[in-house]
Amino acid sequence: MRRFEAAALAVLIVLGLGAPLRAAESISAPPELSSIAYAVYDGDYQYLILEHNAHQRRSIASITKVMTLLVAVELVEAGKIGLGDEVVVSARAASREGTQINLKAGDRCSVEELLYASALQSANDAAVALAEHVAGSEAEFAKLMNAKAQELGLKDTHYVDCTGLLSMASNNYSTAYDQCRLLVAALQHELMRKILAAPDYFLKSQNRKISNSHPLLESPGVEGGKTGATTPAGHTLITSCVRHGRRLVAVVLGARTREIRNSENEQLLEWAFGNLRTLISTEEVQARVLVPDGVQHQIDAVLGQEYSVVVRDEGDLEYSSEVELLPKLKAPIDAGDKVGELVVRRGDGETVRLDLVARQSTGLATWLRRIFNRLRLLFGRMGG
Repeated sequence: MRRFEAAALAVLIVLGLGAPLRAAESISAPPELSSIAYAVYDGDYQYLILEHNAHQRRSIASITKVMTLLVAVELVEAGKIGLGDEVVVSARAASREGTQINLKAGDRCSVEELLYASALQSANDAAVALAEHVAGSEAEFAKLMNAKAQELGLKDTHYVDCTGLLSMASNNYSTAYDQCRLLVAALQHELMRKILAAPDYFLKSQNRKISNSHPLLESPGVEGGKTGATTPAGHTLITSCVRHGRRLVAVVLGARTREIRNSENEQLLEWAFGNLRTLISTEEVQARVLVPDGVQHQIDAVLGQEYSVVVRDEGDLEYSSEVELLPKLKAPIDAGDKVGELVVRRGDGETVRLDLVARQSTGLATWLRRIFNRLRLLFGRMGG
């Protein structure tokens, strides 16, 4: 076990069992769904909560555009393209089949318009115009998409277009698991969050407003996501939702109808948040830290944010934890400053690292007080 010095305090090991569920908090069984593949993913702690065929490679339809958007958004943030950049629409982009905003060859619009049209309306013509502006051609843009997938460790994902119209037969595929991870990564970008959450957007180039087609956008906590539908993929939907300070992602692939897709995605989110339980609260003192050079020379280390989990059975309430304090902690330490980490090993084998923060501020003691504190600490060791 790793040990860090923090004055006289060594690393502590704490074994615990989460508070038992009360009768009114009984665990709900997962919903029975008909979609070919689905998953619920913990966006904060990066693991699958519930899944069915989540690692199966499948056509994913327009969920593909999450990667299209991410690649473009990162280029905007890097200053390589601008939201106001003018794009001249090519004949190839204008002729792309499927969902469109009816662009015509020679139309002029901004990068921002293409981003919002691709996200909110799932416009294939807009996505291709964006890809061509960024990389010169859709094929070259797909290389950027695959490079990003590789960077994110999406091992079962490969793109050949920026729209999702092409199927797995064309080597265009991903998985429910990979798409959950991708959406979580994409939502780290403020611009991405802004685009996906927008209820509508005004296209100046067309003098009209478009609305967000995500069916769950008005549900509590929903940040957005992406819809999709093709014959090979079936109906697909991915949704990110934040409630009680926790981000969970649900995805369904291969639903038979749009209505089933929407319902099953919503059922997954409601089941997951309905079974969300606090495992470790911010009130629980995980360690008492001695800071000899502080006016307050002993402070409590607590979680900066409560640790909650989606409970599938009673075993999910079992855990062991280990405190790892930062080395050489010195005053002044302010309340809320990080002082270490709590390593939690859950009964299902998942391990997470949680920030420990100071509950109190230490201040900085006078030199005389510091000497007194250290002498007291020394004699305390000898007496122990």
